Amino acid sequence: MSTTTSFSVATSPSHTSPRQRFIQNLAESELFQHYQKAFHTLTSLPLSLEAVREESPVEKIVTRQGVAGVVETQVPVRVGKNTIAVMLTGGVRLQPANADTFAPVAKALLDDGRSATEIRSAQVHFEHVPVMEPSRYEAAVAILQSFALQLGDSAHRMLFATATHEPEAVRNAKSFIHNHLAEPMSLEAVASAVNVSPFHFCKLFKRATGLTFTDFVNRARVEKAKRMLMKPAARITEVAYDVGFQSLSHFNRSFRRIADESPTEFRSRMKHGSPALMAA
Repeated sequence: MSTTTSFSVATSPSHTSPRQRFIQNLAESELFQHYQKAFHTLTSLPLSLEAVREESPVEKIVTRQGVAGVVETQVPVRVGKNTIAVMLTGGVRLQPANADTFAPVAKALLDDGRSATEIRSAQVHFEHVPVMEPSRYEAAVAILQSFALQLGDSAHRMLFATATHEPEAVRNAKSFIHNHLAEPMSLEAVASAVNVSPFHFCKLFKRATGLTFTDFVNRARVEKAKRMLMKPAARITEVAYDVGFQSLSHFNRSFRRIADESPTEFRSRMKHGSPALMAA
């Protein structure tokens, strides 16, 4: 397990951005709430979900250890290849509390000029931090990693749902896009359909969804393709054109970029993982 000294978690600004509102909705979802309770029951640790800054992506699981030996771990949640949030565990110590493990803490406090009363208070707090075997903690982090994949899929579906807090032009644009996926589509045409200038629409759409217009359309097409590929009679080539891609090669490239697997691999995984669903 790797360690580092800091996290790249965004602090909350005075106003809530669309990205933060989206993560807040995800944190309040039934799926995350259920898993949060299950994780606490299993480990006695809290679990939170926090947005990350777009300019400071979190690419991998990172565990931080403080001077008191307390560790916290962040697990990235991705939509496609983009990290949108991190799950953050509560603090836990991987060694029991005793004089030897408290010694570095006491020294740091003494060096900082703290009083004997403050050091005794710190020791009481130190002894109340949950303790977990390293192997058990690693297993808990591995479970979080699996859940991050499921949460990312849920976030992907939520992303394409119409949100009431979004500007009317964005809500109308999403509806227009979903209703015309099979057709050639340009930013100018969609902007015209929702009565907004292309320049303003481009900025408004990116600010509200966190995606460029082109990326959103491609992701919406791939999402629809996934549903169509669940039907065993559907041919991959037909699916590609039915969701609006102009060539099979473009479909395959976009599908792999967004889903991290090819259409064939996705269909095979669904077939072996959910045979009843494939037969529906």
